[in-house]
Amino acid sequence: MNNLFLFGKKYIDTIMFVDGNKPGETNGCNNIVEKYGGVFNFTEAGMKNMKLSVITSGKKKAYIVSDRRISQRTSYVFNSQKTELNSKTIGMINSAADWLHVAYIDDIECYRDLEKIKKPFSIDFCTDQPREKYAKIMNLSNIIFDSRERKDLYKNIAIDTPIIFHDEHGIEVLIEEVTVYKKENTPILNLDVNGAGDIFAAIFLDNYSKINPASSALIAMRETTKILINRKKK
Repeated sequence: MNNLFLFGKKYIDTIMFVDGNKPGETNGCNNIVEKYGGVFNFTEAGMKNMKLSVITSGKKKAYIVSDRRISQRTSYVFNSQKTELNSKTIGMINSAADWLHVAYIDDIECYRDLEKIKKPFSIDFCTDQPREKYAKIMNLSNIIFDSRERKDLYKNIAIDTPIIFHDEHGIEVLIEEVTVYKKENTPILNLDVNGAGDIFAAIFLDNYSKINPASSALIAMRETTKILINRKKK
């Protein structure tokens, strides 16, 4: 079993579940849940081929409105502590990890220190900020994950690292600005989709050592959907 190390801020999520949201009005809330998010969402994927080791640095509070009616979530985040990646942590990753996943590269202040990582690694994005300043670390990475809604941010970014786009409408694999694989998906309403991107990345990486990026993305899309559907039964 391979050792997958996860690195990112410690997210403390406060999730408000609603069935519809009207801005400027008083809205009802069905339930409120507090839990760890970010890299901790990987545990819900039920990975079979990877042993998880979680490393957090820095803290962030996230207030999330999960609208099950339209299967959409909106986040409001507050940065309470910066991220650091010291030499001891880098040494531990380089000696013990088979793969490193970073969630989220545009959320950690020390992302340039990842250039010292000698093991294969993947990165995920969580904002709609320009991607150009991350060009070097994107080139060094082995897999990039992002929402397909942010595909326009990658115009004129030609890298051979596979970029895995995903959203409720499907998946797309981009290499050197060329779509090498695409699969549409029919969105399902009335789902709690919080953490879906992390679960998708976890399932992708759990299979990636055995199959190609397109097949890994397809499995991740299907299995993530199953997990989100099963949430309704709990």
